[in-house]
Amino acid sequence: MSNLQFDLNVEQVETPSTVVPNPELVARTNRFYQVPVFLSHPTSTTLNNLQIRFLLRLMEELKKVLLFPRTLPNTEQYPESTMISIRRVVNSSFGMITLNLARIKVRVIDTNGATVYANEIGREYWTGSAFSFIEPAMAFQRGLPQLFITESTEASQDVFETGGVAPFRVLIWDSSKGIDFFFSSVEWKEALQNWSAEVRSGYFLQTQPTYDYVSEK
Repeated sequence: MSNLQFDLNVEQVETPSTVVPNPELVARTNRFYQVPVFLSHPTSTTLNNLQIRFLLRLMEELKKVLLFPRTLPNTEQYPESTMISIRRVVNSSFGMITLNLARIKVRVIDTNGATVYANEIGREYWTGSAFSFIEPAMAFQRGLPQLFITESTEASQDVFETGGVAPFRVLIWDSSKGIDFFFSSVEWKEALQNWSAEVRSGYFLQTQPTYDYVSEK
């Protein structure tokens, strides 16, 4: 038999870059806190130092009421698409807290000509994360108790209207006043206690045994 020579063209396949979780965020995610809640926030690499400190403080505040903040990809990541990963976290959490922070300031230079946009040309505003709309909407479909925090410069772009009916009231963080001003406010403390009570109530109801031998109602 004659020797056959094959030319193999090996294509170079680029491996997608891996998102490396922020070490400080990982350090604050201890599984000792057993009631998991989904903490939605912009990717840490897109935040400034003050915003990152606010996020870390928020995680500490959640741990004070013994809730475990779960975030993608800091505490966990699944080998599926982003939307499926979000759905998995939503379906396995007992509460939803969304942090929407200002990232990019844009100016409207043109519109499609619709009358409703007649006064939009030249307007400037800050934009946040698209997932700050998607993730709480998915949690709403699930029925999870929700708490929403937004930066004051980004408040007009929220999924929930400011001053809405509880439990969908939006808390506003004025970053010009620092971090302690927000977390020491009565408004934050009241919202946290009300929301965490709803989370624990849902956790209690959803983890009841299917075999009921003593009526607790």
